[in-house]
Amino acid sequence: MIKLNKDVLYLIFEELQDDEKTLRSCIFINKTWCETSIPILWRDPWKSLKRDKEKSLLNVIISHLSDESRRMLMKRKLLKKSHRHRNPLFSYINFCRHLNLIVIQRMIFNNYKKSKISIIQKEIFNLFINGNTKITHLYIPNKFEYQINLIPGVKRCFSEIEFLRCNTSINDKVLAGISFANLKVLELDNDYYRILTGNYLENLSLHFLQILSASRVPVKTLTSLIENTNGNLIEIKIEYVSHDGMNNKKIIQAIYQNCPNLKYLKLLFRNSNIIELENLLINCQHLVGLFVIGSTADVFDWDKLFETLTRSSPISLFKFKFYSYLPPKLESLKLFFDNWKNRHPMLLQVSRMKNTEDMVEKYKAEGIIKKYKNCLYGKDFAWT
Repeated sequence: MIKLNKDVLYLIFEELQDDEKTLRSCIFINKTWCETSIPILWRDPWKSLKRDKEKSLLNVIISHLSDESRRMLMKRKLLKKSHRHRNPLFSYINFCRHLNLIVIQRMIFNNYKKSKISIIQKEIFNLFINGNTKITHLYIPNKFEYQINLIPGVKRCFSEIEFLRCNTSINDKVLAGISFANLKVLELDNDYYRILTGNYLENLSLHFLQILSASRVPVKTLTSLIENTNGNLIEIKIEYVSHDGMNNKKIIQAIYQNCPNLKYLKLLFRNSNIIELENLLINCQHLVGLFVIGSTADVFDWDKLFETLTRSSPISLFKFKFYSYLPPKLESLKLFFDNWKNRHPMLLQVSRMKNTEDMVEKYKAEGIIKKYKNCLYGKDFAWT
């Protein structure tokens, strides 16, 4: 195997990209193996980075600084003398496709005095954002203010970006002028219930967006985002959003009017909008998995939900997760199973249910349930 050429080795190592331990061991075989595995390892150096290794990574990053930058930082007492002549074996940063500003900012904050942060931050950001790098995945910290859009070469650097994770509390100017035309995955959070000072996100045209994940994001922003997609959304996860009846209706309507190819959905539903869920089931004929969050504002009507699901679910839908403070009654669940006969056996997870074992075994034997779990765990769209 040692004699395999680089192209073959690359294909093999690509299959090992999630097995960092094995991939790292390949570095020590010979020069060819090392040169082939390093770019894969450095594609996303933040993926499995442990906190106690962050300083070591920061030192490697600093080793990429130009002599001029090092002299300037040495003069300001921001670098140790050991960094003066330390050069990396590879241009590791040029291999990076994932830029995690959350981790970078944390490393800087943990290793430099507050008064010196802006200086070292500028130098490090310029290493990753320039005309020679190509970033496909961008992670932006909460309340981020640094205007990366003004760094020379930023447009080329982010011209192929496919993934963006950010908090809506960041300043609009951070993203202004950066194109997200090819964005496929957008993850939004809003810990502080703040929206962007302008309407940058609401006005984005995301024609290739496939996955939207949003937590604590205002309904107005969400509906605008969904309406600005081009029907390519296949996965939507919306949680911790304040939903009165009208806003709940708006978000459901935005989904079924603009997402004909939707496969997976996590969303809160209110009793008053179960009829809108039926419209969603009718219009989203490719739906495979549904994660229903029952509203806690009123006693959730599980009977009405189950009746709607058995009457109008597309043939493709058979994966369910149900969550509410008050779970469905056994009688309601039994009626749901009885009405699911002659359909694809369901994968089901429910929270807070009790005494379901005997009933579930009966419906497993009848081929109505394939797998069942009386708890919710794992990723939102990963079923038992």
